[in-house]
Amino acid sequence: MVRSWIASSGMRLSLVIAMKSHMALLGIVRSISIQSRIKGIASTEDEALRRIEQNNPGMLICSDQLAQGHGFSLCRRAIRAVPDLKVLMVLCADGEDASGALESGAMAVVCEEDFLSPEMEVMQSLLATANNKHYVSRRARARMQKLESITESPQSLTPREQEMLILMLQGASDRDIAEQLRISIHTVKDYGKSIRRKYRVKSRLQLISSLLSTSLRPVANG
Repeated sequence: MVRSWIASSGMRLSLVIAMKSHMALLGIVRSISIQSRIKGIASTEDEALRRIEQNNPGMLICSDQLAQGHGFSLCRRAIRAVPDLKVLMVLCADGEDASGALESGAMAVVCEEDFLSPEMEVMQSLLATANNKHYVSRRARARMQKLESITESPQSLTPREQEMLILMLQGASDRDIAEQLRISIHTVKDYGKSIRRKYRVKSRLQLISSLLSTSLRPVANG
């Protein structure tokens, strides 16, 4: 299924994987089920970059921590070497901020634990990346430290909508938001519709992708 998703996007169906953890690497290979398309596996930044320059892959999957070097630095260097390269970043270090992965050029960010979760977020991140869309898993969004700057006070958002939008970016469900803000699910859904209308998007996923990838601002009413 992953192969057909990527193939339909027009992206080169080849990838390089750079991971520090052999366990995480095994989880990735088993999850994506396209081992024949793996053109290189590395555990250091310099080795991974050599593999990328040699094979011109369509996608890089790398962890933030490597045996030598760092995933964020590798991401920036790899994109300079292959400008249309798509990068999926896997956060392994507890203190690492997903915002740093996005700023380094990653299209999608997940946590190592996502490979063991039933939510299929790794599959969703691969699909989003293949279709040139940003994606950050709920676990990764919970570790973002710059959510306020992403949504900083657009005049056409009410204070309550602003508060709810930050919770949405943190990965909170409608029920979570209702409990934290002490409002009804119906009210949460109404706020959600209002926010999506102001940002001119149709779904929560589209809203989050837009906010993470650009400094999109809602259109003022009237």
